[in-house]
Amino acid sequence: MTPYEKKLEVDSVNAVKFHSMLYFPSGTALHYPGYVVALEKSPQPIIGGPKGIKESKELFHADAAYFKEEEDTRTNTSHQIENFQRWNTKAMYVSHIIKNGALFDQATGYVAKSHCFVYNAYVSDALAGIRKDYNLTKVSDWNTCKTPPKAEQTQPKLESLYRESKQALALLEKNLTEDLDGSRYTHVIVVVMGWNTAQDEAIRNINDITGNLMAAAYEVGQAQKQTHDQAKALQSLQVYKPSGEEAIATRPKTDVLDTTRFRPLVIGVTWPSFWSNSFTNFFSYGNKANDADEIGLTWLNMLVNVTVPNALAASKSKAKVVTIGHSFGARAMMRALFSSPALTPQQAYPQSPVNLAVGLQGAVSINRFTVGDGKEGAPYRDFAKLHNTHIALTASEHDGAAGGPVFWYDPSGSIKSWNLVCGPAAPAKSATFDCLKASDTSASPDGQFSLCKVGDNHCTASTLSRGKVSYIDASDGITQFNSPGSGGGAHSDIYRLPMGRLLWRLIEQYAPSAESQAETPLAAQ
Repeated sequence: MTPYEKKLEVDSVNAVKFHSMLYFPSGTALHYPGYVVALEKSPQPIIGGPKGIKESKELFHADAAYFKEEEDTRTNTSHQIENFQRWNTKAMYVSHIIKNGALFDQATGYVAKSHCFVYNAYVSDALAGIRKDYNLTKVSDWNTCKTPPKAEQTQPKLESLYRESKQALALLEKNLTEDLDGSRYTHVIVVVMGWNTAQDEAIRNINDITGNLMAAAYEVGQAQKQTHDQAKALQSLQVYKPSGEEAIATRPKTDVLDTTRFRPLVIGVTWPSFWSNSFTNFFSYGNKANDADEIGLTWLNMLVNVTVPNALAASKSKAKVVTIGHSFGARAMMRALFSSPALTPQQAYPQSPVNLAVGLQGAVSINRFTVGDGKEGAPYRDFAKLHNTHIALTASEHDGAAGGPVFWYDPSGSIKSWNLVCGPAAPAKSATFDCLKASDTSASPDGQFSLCKVGDNHCTASTLSRGKVSYIDASDGITQFNSPGSGGGAHSDIYRLPMGRLLWRLIEQYAPSAESQAETPLAAQ
């Protein structure tokens, strides 16, 4: 692939790590039905970025009226868009979209994982024609998905790859529409990982997050089947004891998959999140923070606010939408949540189909939610106007990355930031944040999982919050330990079952499936 990578200037030893699925499409794959949307970054003149192409610039509107209402600072939303459109030498674009699923042999009962490409820039005419004597597709397992009617693959010129990203997401929309037809899926889960995460690692992390959600949903479902007391069933989600006689983690699971509450379709988004593996990567922090905002303002914005809702509407699906971002992924995801005016500049305020948005150990300032705090124009000030969307953030005292030497803003993943609005000396900010503590001590005798409001020692008050941001201290047993191979203390401790329990608790409360809502109307608390 070297000649093709060189053409796009993604041939460095680190750049190739953000399209490893092209090398290993069978080995690097989602374990659950869904898609991987891969973003890469190339020089603007090569891919026809917004810096010199009017049509590319017009995809995302810096002059949206809603953005002009922000305080006029050099880091507000309009300036963010203008910066990557006018001054950045490189731009993000959709490089490839892969679908992961399963093949069933009805005659023998054999099941195998499968993959196909919804979109692949590397088979475009401009790249495929580099070598007339060598057809890369014949030695790569790059088979195309069965494209739905009226969704033909395009063969763009190299300088139209940036604009072609919109068509790539349109192809994804057609595929999603077919997938979501009927009641196969209860949720669409969109996940974005953070800084220093290669594509293969991101896929592994997304698999862990999804798997722990599946395990937590199964665990709670089995516990509720053992009780006929509805009040106890509701309480078991808020204070739940998975230890002792109730432990099911080590019991054999039923042969029949219990997916009444949770049948996710997963969309993982990967992006070039680091420069190198050396000490110099520290200096990429500011650049990658801006990249995360660029992603949230552009292609992630289009994915979350156009592709997914259009597919849901066309298929008449009742699936709930949950977005999960970690670290800079939380930054990108939160930015996307509030960026629909960049696509539809006449909107009076942001609109989103997302039911639940979770920022895990976010590298994004809490000041973005409040007018008058910070220097970024409070782009998330209208969070309460997203009537169908609930936002939850986590922080931990054991996080040495978000809670590390970041002194120019207040990252949501830092316990210092949590204490600013939730600590004993915090001023009243009840209009913005609802302060909570989550704990999982289930590894200890008589341990339990709990999610309680700060100050509610008996955990009896409902944790349901509408019109506020749930800000959760997850230091006790959830985000507490170092994840092997990662830095920043417990910054990446989000891939264990305790986090699955917390995420499932939030889903049950703010994005319950139709089936789950009928059985356990938790959101009615």
